[in-house]
Amino acid sequence: MAKDDKMIIGAKQIIAEIKSGKVKKVVVAKNCPKALTEKLVNVKVETFDGDQVQLGTKLGKPFPIAMVGFKDIYSELK
Repeated sequence: MAKDDKMIIGAKQIIAEIKSGKVKKVVVAKNCPKALTEKLVNVKVETFDGDQVQLGTKLGKPFPIAMVGFKDIYSELK
């Protein structure tokens, strides 16, 4: 789990932050487990056009990432 001022990585942390109202948008890998995506309620969800490995690489991480949460709805993957 990694966290900075704009981006949150880690399904448990993202779901907790959604419940507290801090996460406004979640980007999920196209192969993110359905059990995780079903827990994403009352938040904008976008699907990344790549798998978990590609999402991790896009975020500069050396590991797969199923989803990333953003505190700002206008945040973009760079």
